[in-house]
Amino acid sequence: MNYQGNKCPGCNNPFGEYDDIVVCPECGTPQHRECYEKENKCVNSANHSDDYRWQGVEAPAPVSQEREETIPCPNCGFENKKGSEVCRNCGMKFTLFGMNVVDAIDAENKRNTNPNADIPDYTAPFTLGQGEGFDYDKPQSEQATPDQVGSMLSDILSGENNQPADGRLNLGGPFPDADEIHGVKTNNIGNFVGPNGLSYISKFRKMESGKGFSFNFASFFFAPYWFFYRKLYKPGIIFMTSFLALAILALPSYTTVLEIYDKIVSILSSASSIYTNEQIDQLSALKEQLQEAMPPMLIFALILLVIRLICGFIANPLYKKHVIRHAGIAERMNNAPAAMAYIVKNGGASIIIALAAFFANEIISVLVSYLL
Repeated sequence: MNYQGNKCPGCNNPFGEYDDIVVCPECGTPQHRECYEKENKCVNSANHSDDYRWQGVEAPAPVSQEREETIPCPNCGFENKKGSEVCRNCGMKFTLFGMNVVDAIDAENKRNTNPNADIPDYTAPFTLGQGEGFDYDKPQSEQATPDQVGSMLSDILSGENNQPADGRLNLGGPFPDADEIHGVKTNNIGNFVGPNGLSYISKFRKMESGKGFSFNFASFFFAPYWFFYRKLYKPGIIFMTSFLALAILALPSYTTVLEIYDKIVSILSSASSIYTNEQIDQLSALKEQLQEAMPPMLIFALILLVIRLICGFIANPLYKKHVIRHAGIAERMNNAPAAMAYIVKNGGASIIIALAAFFANEIISVLVSYLL
């Protein structure tokens, strides 16, 4: 029980928040433990025979300070007030066709992580004209019915009412209409990139502002196939040819090293616990041969590492140039369906093309090994 606001009847001093307090089991009188132990009895013990009950002052209830619920921006992680239309840090637009998709995703995630909780479906009304640009406090005035939203989607797909004053299409997305990277609308860039679009947009922004270098680990570990996955065919072919050429050049050294290891293993497996002088001489000669064959192998491994590092460093700049060029072509087309068809053909990612490049590389490697 909270006794703050009351005084100890033994010393007449107010009770503090962390005071050591004892309470009489008969009348409920609180006292400091030190005051009680002086007399070793309740200060109101003389009144116990009259069914005395201590009546204190009710302590004030603690003031509730509820933290305002926030939603993290999926682009930069900044905590925004729930219901915000755009991120106050990076300007990413949270509304799509009038629905705050960030709030909707947050509600869905809460239901998935705690299925027993009573979390209602996100049923915010569709609102026309919301979340455009950086107008944070734009009032909700014009409400749209589901039919109107369907009509709006149809207009976007048909290209109607989607041609801005500058003659460039905006194919829709989470960013403000005016947001651009290198003169191309960010929404069109996101549509072209496809998988991990927000991540690449963030990288492109940093590259545009000149903040440090950008290293692509996927390209480092999976080159040259990452380039084919992102439909960067020219650099993909160049690097695949480089890897093939390096493998062909390294093949004689690699074969020599394997033959030496096979001979060493053969001698070690056939020998008894005591080696003969002949076996010792053979092992010594093979050791010298191995020492001579290893430096070229190490040089080839170093060259391979350098090529992979080059892939990692140039992947994002090459991809940014590729995306800006093709997304710019798409947004300057006459209608949205043609632009989307162009994006589907040239943009996004294709695991099928990457696998085809992998198997083609393997087949060529086997053929070259057989011929040599």
